[in-house]
Amino acid sequence: MSFKTTINRILSNKYLAFAVTLIIFGLCTMPSKKLPLGHDFNDKTAHFLAFAAWAFCWQAAFGKYTQTIILGFVYGVLIEFWQGILPEEFHRSFDWYDALADGIGVVIGVVLWKVKELLKL
Repeated sequence: MSFKTTINRILSNKYLAFAVTLIIFGLCTMPSKKLPLGHDFNDKTAHFLAFAAWAFCWQAAFGKYTQTIILGFVYGVLIEFWQGILPEEFHRSFDWYDALADGIGVVIGVVLWKVKELLKL
């Protein structure tokens, strides 16, 4: 089995898509002072990259562009609502700009998947 085939089989695994979903939820639920990010790492960049990876994995597993985009936007907004109700000690809050970064990440992740398909990678 070639390296390309192995990578594509891993990416198309539905368990990977659900694992990425849970990892994002876990990271977004952690108290902000305990996040494994450097001090120079922008929060919006983290949201963008996480949701681009999420969308790429979901697109690989399920292959439904519209569903991935809608679920990604909803998931991003729901996480922001979740952060808004977390205890104050978590230093988390609802932020529309985080939700926007999530949504842009979802669109870019889906676009990257489409480019991968067009290039037959």
